[in-house]
Amino acid sequence: MNYQIVLLFIIAVLNAFFSYFILGRGKTKTNVLFSLIVLSVASWALFLGFFISTKDLGDALIYANIYYIFAAIIPTLFFLFTIYFNSNKEFSKKNLISLIPVIVIIGAFLFDRNLLLKEIFFFEDGTKGVILNKEMYLGYVTYFLFFVFLAYYNLINSYKKASEKLAKLQFKFVFFGTTVSYVLGMIFNLFLPWKDYSLIWLGPPFTLILVVSLGYAIIKHHLFNVKVITTEVLTFTLWIFILLRTILANNLEDQLINGGILIIVIVAGILLIRSVIKEVETRERIEILAKDLENTNVKLEDANVKLKELDRQKSEFLSIASHQFRSPLSAIKGYASLIMEGSYGKIDDKIKQPVKNMFDSTNNLAMIVEDFLNVSRIEQGRMEYKFETAKINEIIESVINEMKPSIDESGLEFSFNYDKSAEYNAKIDIGKFKQVITNLIDNALKYAKYGWVKTELKKIDSNKKILFSISDSGVGIPEKELSGLFTLFRRANNANKVNVKGTGLGLYIVKKIIEAHNGKVWAESDGEGKGAEFYVEISSI
Repeated sequence: MNYQIVLLFIIAVLNAFFSYFILGRGKTKTNVLFSLIVLSVASWALFLGFFISTKDLGDALIYANIYYIFAAIIPTLFFLFTIYFNSNKEFSKKNLISLIPVIVIIGAFLFDRNLLLKEIFFFEDGTKGVILNKEMYLGYVTYFLFFVFLAYYNLINSYKKASEKLAKLQFKFVFFGTTVSYVLGMIFNLFLPWKDYSLIWLGPPFTLILVVSLGYAIIKHHLFNVKVITTEVLTFTLWIFILLRTILANNLEDQLINGGILIIVIVAGILLIRSVIKEVETRERIEILAKDLENTNVKLEDANVKLKELDRQKSEFLSIASHQFRSPLSAIKGYASLIMEGSYGKIDDKIKQPVKNMFDSTNNLAMIVEDFLNVSRIEQGRMEYKFETAKINEIIESVINEMKPSIDESGLEFSFNYDKSAEYNAKIDIGKFKQVITNLIDNALKYAKYGWVKTELKKIDSNKKILFSISDSGVGIPEKELSGLFTLFRRANNANKVNVKGTGLGLYIVKKIIEAHNGKVWAESDGEGKGAEFYVEISSI
């Protein structure tokens, strides 16, 4: 078998493989046009091989005409390729006008086989020669060069507009591949036949440079992994090489051995390609996930900044609003107290209860406002503490005395137990600590409508710690809600059944105050309807 024919066959098969490979990556405009270019090159090489191999001059004329038709298709398709490569342009029907010259050429060749080629003959060495119709051939060359010029014009403009470094590199690849292929291909297959009447077979091999450069540019543009491509190309090339060795073997034994090797290599190659594809796909998925995670982190950081700003604005609003409420509430509370005391004269019994209700409501509202102010101070880091040595038992007793009217009104059995011989000294902010005890006792009174409230004070951890506890026979706390009990605006789900006036601020404030004392606070409960216990632990001195 003539080595020229073998090489042309290999080129045809390789180009067909390239076409299949790229089209399998997605049927985009770029991929489809590239595949058509490559198939045209494959057909060009194939029919040039048929031209060289045939012994019949009539068949040779047919093959030569088909050869020139496919050669004419290549520059037109390449021109269309340069329009859509590395761009988001929509398909335009007006671009199909460029196909009209190709259609005209195909029609003319079908109408008159001798339009471009006057005659085909044999040289003395058995090779074939052609006598060209030079006027028509000049038109063919002009058409060819015209579309090459348009393609280069598009490439240069697109290169100038490209801003990304990768895009510019892709255009350089395309420019290099097309320049080398076109220059060499046109010299050997467009211009030399004009001089020596021979159809030179070197054109199709040179187009491999074009095909590889375009393919690589497409692959890089669509982020296909070069490792996969290299593996597929090398594997396929190895198959072709062993196949040729099998075909060209001198005897049957060598053909069988090479055939067996070919089968093994084909199976191993398929497994290798699948393995590489799987590896690359896994890596790409990981890269995508990593990128998504990075983007998510960025979004979360932005959201966190916005949330912090909103939180700051919220705290600022609470502080301002609470301060504005404070003065009028104090005035209402004061006037109500004076009315009940008779400072404005004796009042009717019918008025006493409404005034008392007004006083109680105003007092509750004032406590809520104070809670909001404390939350605002805590969140803004403006909560001030004045630590001094104090007796915890005396602080608790003073709070109980202040709350005695509320305790008596509740009708609950109330007790405070501690070892009177022990000393319960600690360094505390007296006002803030009294607020903690007040909140805890007030909570117990609210959520225990009947039964008892027990408070206890003792020393633990070899007298290094002071533990205050308060337990009640109230509604209890479900186990799943204990962990979030001291968070802002959080109340147990069953709390509303007993007390609808709560805001979910009190326990949060308690926790923050105790933490500022380097202590800790927690709650325990056996469940709903079984009461609750609250514990405050601080260091003793």
